[in-house]
Amino acid sequence: MITALGFTLMFAIVILILMRRITPLVAFVTLPVIACLMAGFDLGEIGKFITEGLKTVAPTATLFIFAILYFGIMRDCGLFDPLVRFLLKSTKGRPLSVAIVTVAVTSVTHLDGIGAATFLLVIPALLPLYLRLGMSRQMLLCLVVLSAGVMNMVPWGGTTARASAVTGIDASQLWISLIPIQAVGLVLVMSLAVFLGLRAQRSFAANGGAAIDSAPADAPQVDTSQMLPTSNWRYWANLALTAGILVCLFTGAFPLFACFMVGLGIALLLNYPSLDDQNKALRAHATDAMQMALVMLAAGILLGVLAGAGMSDGMAHWMINILPEGSANWIHVIIGAFGVPLGMLFSPDAYYFALLPVIRDVAVAAGVDPAAVANAMLIGENTGFGVSPVVPSVYLAIGLAGVELYKHIRYTVLWAWGISLIMLAAAVLLGVVTV
Repeated sequence: MITALGFTLMFAIVILILMRRITPLVAFVTLPVIACLMAGFDLGEIGKFITEGLKTVAPTATLFIFAILYFGIMRDCGLFDPLVRFLLKSTKGRPLSVAIVTVAVTSVTHLDGIGAATFLLVIPALLPLYLRLGMSRQMLLCLVVLSAGVMNMVPWGGTTARASAVTGIDASQLWISLIPIQAVGLVLVMSLAVFLGLRAQRSFAANGGAAIDSAPADAPQVDTSQMLPTSNWRYWANLALTAGILVCLFTGAFPLFACFMVGLGIALLLNYPSLDDQNKALRAHATDAMQMALVMLAAGILLGVLAGAGMSDGMAHWMINILPEGSANWIHVIIGAFGVPLGMLFSPDAYYFALLPVIRDVAVAAGVDPAAVANAMLIGENTGFGVSPVVPSVYLAIGLAGVELYKHIRYTVLWAWGISLIMLAAAVLLGVVTV
């Protein structure tokens, strides 16, 4: 009965989220409790399940809150502006250079792990340049979302934080193991930029240097010369502070969530001397920080119930019994290989909080390292998040670029899937994903 209830619970959560009947927060808070009551557990037992579940996600939720606030303030203070300005100036009106710079700028901008912020900064800045050189909007979107997808595995990003919460593995540990795969991904996206850039350059030359596309009347325009000034001591202090946090991340000298907690306090003092300005800075980014943290804490209830009530074990053993012999060792690789299409059907919350726990338990029961399961599922879903119709920031991206969703998906999805498959193969060869 517990196994059947577990499957019913997971299917109900996925279907209701996909049909947009309830929010993930509501699903994670209410449905697991109802399932436990139906299974005959009393309120005291359910409370213990919830408490244990919250213990597993609390550090990750804390990391996400403070990292989003920290990077939001760094972005407002112009930490990345000098590099972005330099890259934009280096194109000199060549489509190939513009394509390469698109990948570089997006990769730098997406270090904060926030898709919406990246799209807001990069797409309006580069769109006029693309149109002036006759480069298509679909090409811009393709390179931006693929670059952001590869970079999206940073430990303070939403996807890695979700995987960390589900597996109980520290987010920074997951990311460090994925850095070589990110490097492979960036090389692949840069190679794609070179290919598309050369094609656009030939087209531009064939048209006598005339643009073949024109900006819509309401296309966003950005004057990159008006970026925030950075030639002051605060800029260098912010750079040193961020470098210190990254050193702590790689050395493990201080818990990552604690690094961002302390770093946020220092950043507020450095950049906003007055109390009112500090409060305004926090309020400006509080919504982004709290929305994901609330979902994570709510997911702690789901994870606690799945483990405490024995649903995870029951579902895992049932799946192992029906799978062909030996296939359980490969299930995470198979799911990872289909990460792009699955990410177009499952919202990130459903993918990581509903699908990953089941795949994790099946693979772990077959002797697979849980970190390998998380890595395999992170690679595919992250690479394709920018073409998923169930990711809200995608609609922001296509709106900023003036591209219809179906045209964006048609142009980008096969590139995204191909890159994710090569990255996954590299992960298996390098031992980042084991079987």
